[in-house]
Amino acid sequence: MAQQLNQFTQTAERGQVAYKNGNSNVMSAMVDSGVSGTLRAGDAVRLVGTSKGLPKVAPLEANDTAAAVMFIVNNYVRSEGIKAGDRIEVMYTGGFMRMRAGGAIAAGARVAYDTGTGNVSQYEGTGRVIGVSIEAASAEGDIISVYVQS
Repeated sequence: MAQQLNQFTQTAERGQVAYKNGNSNVMSAMVDSGVSGTLRAGDAVRLVGTSKGLPKVAPLEANDTAAAVMFIVNNYVRSEGIKAGDRIEVMYTGGFMRMRAGGAIAAGARVAYDTGTGNVSQYEGTGRVIGVSIEAASAEGDIISVYVQS
């Protein structure tokens, strides 16, 4: 949901940093030149080979076993249409991020990331656990805070 002029409080959005804790575990990165298509805030990415300069990232794929999984931070200037060569910020283990729920999730539940939809769901024994929900979600599409542990 886009922010509106003259609104009294900020609307929670996917990819937004929540509960800042020190440096919020955010770092700069660049979308790898081999990436086709576009990314958006809140998408999961993995670290790919970096020789010099900013770390390069590419989208996380289904059944990906990458050790370093990060999430694109919403910067309000460009939260959609992110493509190869773009400089972005990513959140890694230890930060809090707002993510879109794929269904009902209990507060404190471990959550898994769905590479197809970009949603998180309560971990049911399949998929990759990426963190713990800080807030409960009652339905698909709810924006909740997640403690990133991937």
